[in-house]
Amino acid sequence: MPRTILITGANGKTGRAVVEAVSRTGAHVRAFIRDEVQWPQIEALGATSWSVGNMLDLDSILKALQGCQALIHIGPPMHADERKITGHFIEAAQKTSLEQFVYYSVMHPLRREVRHHRLKLDCEEDLIDSGLAYTILQPIRYMQHLEPIWRNVVRDGIHRMPFGTKVKFNIADLLDHAAATAVVATEAGYLNGTYELAGPEALSQEDMARIISEVIKRPVKAQSVSLKDLAAKSKANGVNSDRIEQMTIMNGHYDKYGFNGNPRVLNWILGREATRFKDYVARLARRDSLL
Repeated sequence: MPRTILITGANGKTGRAVVEAVSRTGAHVRAFIRDEVQWPQIEALGATSWSVGNMLDLDSILKALQGCQALIHIGPPMHADERKITGHFIEAAQKTSLEQFVYYSVMHPLRREVRHHRLKLDCEEDLIDSGLAYTILQPIRYMQHLEPIWRNVVRDGIHRMPFGTKVKFNIADLLDHAAATAVVATEAGYLNGTYELAGPEALSQEDMARIISEVIKRPVKAQSVSLKDLAAKSKANGVNSDRIEQMTIMNGHYDKYGFNGNPRVLNWILGREATRFKDYVARLARRDSLL
């Protein structure tokens, strides 16, 4: 009988991809959402039920977990209360005798200079010490960070990111991360393990610009966006001051040290080679009829 899996953050970018991937396995997906108006779009991705709740409200979490065998917890990005939120889900999972707690963390949580990483590490420790059967996934930066600027890149021929143009990242396709999440949540053999999900190539912004240029057959150059300009633009777009501060710290750290990893674990979980950046860019280009 298919297990019922609660997926938190179901209406976010990551959550939607994971809902769709897990639904394809035949598992019953229950979406944890903030407002019932979000449900029709989540249902269209394959979810079979929903529960409205607040990640800071233990009672709503307990209600949502009733009848579930597993949980995939995707916390709100860069949230100051991440440890408290995850603690609520751990407590609820203990009270409902959950069979598997899948925690969507971050690769290299030991980078304590970055609060986003540090809180993930604290949550990993809390989960491991909880006595629950856990699976920890450590995803790296997504290829999909290209999408918000994609049309500008094609139009202007400039690939702008808030990093130096030579620093390397093993970026990965979000769809591969979602597929790997579905595997560990629905197949046997992944309990009490921690899995790094790095992409297949260490690429700089210059490398990415070159690959985009090769795919769309137009010249594209890399350009660094200053953290000051990033903060100003974020503020103009209504991003709160805490998020801006943490983004600045995080991007500054990545700019200094890069964000690299080994792709073999992701390949192993997927049972295939992870998507290369060139193939991802070609997917975007076909979508927009550029090829």
